Amino acid sequence: MRHFRRWGAVYILALLFLGSWAGQLIAMQPKIDQEGWSEFWAATFENWQSEWLQLVFQAVLLLGAKHVMFKADARDLERIEAKLDRALERVQP
Repeated sequence: MRHFRRWGAVYILALLFLGSWAGQLIAMQPKIDQEGWSEFWAATFENWQSEWLQLVFQAVLLLGAKHVMFKADARDLERIEAKLDRALERVQP
């Protein structure tokens, strides 16, 4: 269960991706029947090119912003962990 809590978003995104790809296949079926599978693959890679570019840009932006946005949270968490460690040392011989 812990695995799904940690990785659930990845599974949901994968299902959404596969669903949208299946939707593209259904929507392009008449064109595939007329022009062949090469049209489907060309449209797929054309979409992926722009989507992957956006995804990479967002990931870089978020990773860069993470250090600025969550620096205070990280310090607070370290401070709380240090207090917990000191409290446990006092309780345990």
